[in-house]
Order: sequence, then structure tokens, then C-alpha cells
Amino acid sequence: MLKETIARLPLFLTQYKEAPIFLDYIKENTKAVLPIVFLVFILNFFVGLASDLLIKFVLGAFGVIVGLSVFLSGIDLSISKIGSMMGDFLGRFDKIIKVILFGIFIGFVISMAEPDLLILANQITHAIGLSPWLIVAVISLGVGLMIAMGLFRIFNEIFISKLMWILYIIIFALMFISNDTGHAIAFDASGATTGAMTTPFIIALGLGVANLKGDYSEDNSFGLVGIASAGPIIAGLLMSLSVGENTFEIESAAHTSAILSGIKNASFAIIPIALVFLLMNTKYFKTPKDELTEILLGLLYTYLGLIIFLSSVEAGFMELARVLGEGLRESKLLPLIGFVMGLLVVLAEPAVAVLAEQVEDVTGGSIKRKSILRALSIGVASAVMLAIIRINSENFALWMVIVPGFLLSLLLSLKIPQIFVGIAFDSGGVASGPMTATFILAFCQGVAGNVADGFGVISFVAMMPVLTIMILGYLYKKGSR
Repeated sequence: MLKETIARLPLFLTQYKEAPIFLDYIKENTKAVLPIVFLVFILNFFVGLASDLLIKFVLGAFGVIVGLSVFLSGIDLSISKIGSMMGDFLGRFDKIIKVILFGIFIGFVISMAEPDLLILANQITHAIGLSPWLIVAVISLGVGLMIAMGLFRIFNEIFISKLMWILYIIIFALMFISNDTGHAIAFDASGATTGAMTTPFIIALGLGVANLKGDYSEDNSFGLVGIASAGPIIAGLLMSLSVGENTFEIESAAHTSAILSGIKNASFAIIPIALVFLLMNTKYFKTPKDELTEILLGLLYTYLGLIIFLSSVEAGFMELARVLGEGLRESKLLPLIGFVMGLLVVLAEPAVAVLAEQVEDVTGGSIKRKSILRALSIGVASAVMLAIIRINSENFALWMVIVPGFLLSLLLSLKIPQIFVGIAFDSGGVASGPMTATFILAFCQGVAGNVADGFGVISFVAMMPVLTIMILGYLYKKGSR
């Protein structure tokens, strides 16, 4: 059946009309990326960027728009459907242990394939004395265990606020007995595991399972990404306890071709999910030929879009962002510039668009897509500003912001609708995607003057959107009275 479907794919490619949705994404992504372009050209008047950097940046911006539009069209056709199918499949299990084992398996597989995680493992291996693949395995196991816990929560209708309190009490306790090195490893690992591909899949999986829960499904629909993100933090902190007071430095990755890097990263991201789906479809799903052809087409769109997006970001954004950071290092307006940059860049994150659309769909429009995007923008903007202030300040440890921020978020989680709690913790994962890990991180590293001191931005980006969505939920509840 699979061979017949693949043989029919070229004909389906010529007949299938996805143009209206694709054009809608082109319009939305153009609106998201153009402000970044305008900001860069304004800052260019003060920095004087080289013309070749600006040309690569403009071409990269065009590639981001096209790649992101193709990627999101593919997500609609494939990943969302695959996640729903797997969620429905899980709902048929007669024993919760089967759900837990499947959650561990799928979380472990998709995390092991995350290229950013392997890069991070190679960077920190000298600090903790473990091999990169062992680090990747431990972090991936943390993700798998947390996805299993998140699925267990949905099946047993446990309030997500209660579960997150338990998880973050454990995290705070581990932070208390670990050092800044451990904090850096843990929160960077959390950001590295929530990639452009894995995050939409986890969101779709959570929605697929939640749809089986009837009236309670809306509260259950979100939060799986946030729970999964806690796994690498706990795993990273536990690993760091074996570290002494070694000097920790994040090394810069070796330069490779942006296109080759994009192909490699996209392949690592999509192949495991595609293989798991094809194997499960052969044995369990038995998807009709036309629907299977559409899903395969969607996977192809997703793959090509991700290649274009990742290649464009790496080739056009990273070096320019670093040079911008170096040129603006002495500016008194630097925190404000960082705020504006964070405000704009998050809107071009692939998983942010997916989350915002899913929220509006699941809630029937009662929680607007624009409201989520605005809250996320403010959260990431505040995170970048805090990261820059931290770079320019002495004795400013990560925990001084991370612990109070998450503690306040947890307190708010007891006062707001549970759906906002799930959205909030998911938002920390979706916001720390490839745009943040390239453009924003490179800018902060340019400001810092070295690679190591720029890492704090990922930690802040993982925390601040959680807080701003919680505040949005509090305002929403207050306004609905």
C-alpha cells in the first residue's frame, strides 16, 4: 500500500490545490518578518553594517517568509493529523501503563533526533565529563518521562497547575544544590529539545488525546509541551551535580554550509516522526490512500519548508545579529533595543504560529490568536532586555530571575482557568525556537563579546512568556466576571 501511495504522489502534487492556505501564510509571515527587516535597517544607520551582510539578511528574510509558509502548510496537512491519530490511538489503550510506555518511547525518539540537543551536548561535554551521546540520551529520557507524565495527567484529569507545582518544587530544590553551570546546562537543554518540528508534534499529540476527554478536553488541550520542557531541566540539573567548580564555557559551533546544515537538521527532525507514523499506519491506522497521500505531501512540504527556513536563518541572520550586538555594545539604549528586537522576532517563530492558531481553534475563538501573540511578544521582549541587563551587570545570577519568575507564575496558576496554565507553560517551549536560538542569541553574544555569556537569553525566554500568559489569563478571568 505504501509503494502505491508513493507512486501516486507525483500526480497528487499536480492536482492538489493548497494555494489559498499557502497565500494566507505568506501574508501573515510577511507581516511578521518585515518589522524585523525595518528594525535592522534602522539600526544600520548607527552601526554601519557591511553591504554583503545586508544582502544576505534580505535574502534570508525572504527565505524565512517562504520557508515558514511552506512549513506551516505542511504542518496543517501532516503533523497535526499524525498527532491526532496517535492521540486517538492512545485513547484506545485499556491500560495506563501502555500509554506511559508509548509516551516515553515517542518522547525519547523525537528528542534523540533533535540536532540542537546534540550540538549543545558537544559544547558542554568537557564540563561534566560525560560523552555527548550519553548526555543526549539522559536529556531525551527526561523528555520521554515527562511526556508520559503529561499523558497520564490528561487521562486522569489532573489539574496541570498541581503537576507543575510538583515539578518546579523539584526543579527549585535541585537549583538550590547546583551551581550556575548546572542552571545553564538545564535551561539550555530545555530550549534545545523544543525544536520547530518537535513542538508542533507534541502540541498535536496532546490535542489528539484531549479530544477524547469530552467536556473536559479544553482544559486538557495544552500543557504537554510545558511538561515535556521540565524533563530536560530536571535531567540537566541532576547531571550537573557531578560537576565541580569547573569553568564552563559554551563553545561556538564549527561553521558549515547553511544549506547542508538546514538539510541535516530538517532530516533529523522529520525522519523519526515520519518513520514512526508509517510503521503505525501499516499496523494500526490503515489510513485511506487519498488521506495517506495528502499526509505524505504534507510531510514533504514540512521538510522542504524547514530546510528553507533553517538555512535562511543561519545564512542571513546569525552573523548580522552578532555584528549588530558588537556595534551597539556601548549604546545606552541597548536594553530598549533588545526589548524591541524580542517583541518582533518571536512572531517569526514557527511553533508560535502553530500554538496561537491551535488556541483559537480549540477555544472556538474565545481566546484570540492576537492576544496570545501579543502576550508572547511582550514576554520574549522582556526576556531579551533582562538578558542584556544581566550581561552588563556583575553578580547577576540566572536564579535571581528564573526562580522568582516561575514562582510568581505558579502562584498565578492557582488563580486562573486551567487552559491558560497549559498555554502558558507551552509558550515557554514554543518561544525558544530557531529564531531565538540564532538571531537573538547571536545578538546577545555580540553584546557580551564572547559566546559563553550570551546563553542566559534562552533561560529567560523559557520563563518570561510563561509569566505573561499567566497574567493574560488573570486579566481574562477578571474581565469575564
